[in-house]
Amino acid sequence: MIGRKPPQGAPEVPPPEIPPGAPAAGDMAIDTLASMLRSMAEFALDQENTDTRAFRQQAEAWAQHVIMAGPVPGVPDDGAARAGGRRDWQGIRQFVREYCRLSSRHSASVASDLRDVIWVFIRNFSQAFALDEETDERIRGQVTRLEKLVEASAASELKREVLDTIGALTQSFEERRERQRVRMASLGETVRALGDELQSARREGEIDPLTRVFNRKAFDTYLESSAEIFSAFRQEMCLFVLDVDRFKGINDSYGHTVGDQVLREVANAIVRVFLRKSDFVARFGGDEFAVVLRETAMKDALTLAERVLARVRALKVPAEGGELALTVSIGVAPIAPGDDAKTWFERADKGLYAAKSDGRDRAAVATP
Repeated sequence: MIGRKPPQGAPEVPPPEIPPGAPAAGDMAIDTLASMLRSMAEFALDQENTDTRAFRQQAEAWAQHVIMAGPVPGVPDDGAARAGGRRDWQGIRQFVREYCRLSSRHSASVASDLRDVIWVFIRNFSQAFALDEETDERIRGQVTRLEKLVEASAASELKREVLDTIGALTQSFEERRERQRVRMASLGETVRALGDELQSARREGEIDPLTRVFNRKAFDTYLESSAEIFSAFRQEMCLFVLDVDRFKGINDSYGHTVGDQVLREVANAIVRVFLRKSDFVARFGGDEFAVVLRETAMKDALTLAERVLARVRALKVPAEGGELALTVSIGVAPIAPGDDAKTWFERADKGLYAAKSDGRDRAAVATP
């Protein structure tokens, strides 16, 4: 407790020593808050009436404000706040709270839509059962009347009643069949619409939010299935593992905003090379990308690798009044008998390491 002296004769406990160069608690808190804002940007959900890309830019601007005491997003920069190193903590709280509020409302809306779909099914089935019970009751009435006539009526009257009953039964069955056809068509449309929405949501969950190519989870799944296809059918396949040369230096020198733009431009350049439906492009971490090429011979893979290198060299990303020239290094690995996804990837990764060691801006083949 502050101001309290230790008992007489007890040894004094010295204050804890802070290691030289250790960041102060305030700096660590600022770095943590900025990291949280960037995580919000990276994993932002698509929400109704919200521009996700604009939100990510705003979250990054708030992160820069926290780290550098830069201008408040959306407020003209008069230089006074930066000169004093002041930060708009209230504005940050409001920004985070508004995001949480919109996310909660979006989740509630999705849950409500799902409940509505379920109630559509329930109402359709309830109406179907009610109509079918009504039809069954009519049929039971006809059969009961026929039974009585069999016991008491003359042959001519019985014949007429049998024909009437057959006509009524035929009409009832046709009405039921038509109702079932309409009902199944309606339910089929509902199921297809729901399936499309779920497929869209699943696909969105497989997309990297920054570069709009597939993410690491989708890549792992596709690589695994590709290895299994090769094991069964022995199709020629190749794997690229590539990353942006000296990307850390770009981030350190120009900041994350420029770094993110570099990743987007590189991803776009890669996608433009691989146009087949089976060509699979993914970002699996940081500045690292991967491409899985099914039904592709090594000779064709090397031609495609050269096209990637050329497209990236042609990129010019604006940065601090100038332009950044970019290159990538690529490891190429054909799949081989006995490969699983892990060994195939490790070999391509060794090819990437070889390309880096040989001077970057090139492709290197890693054979079995």
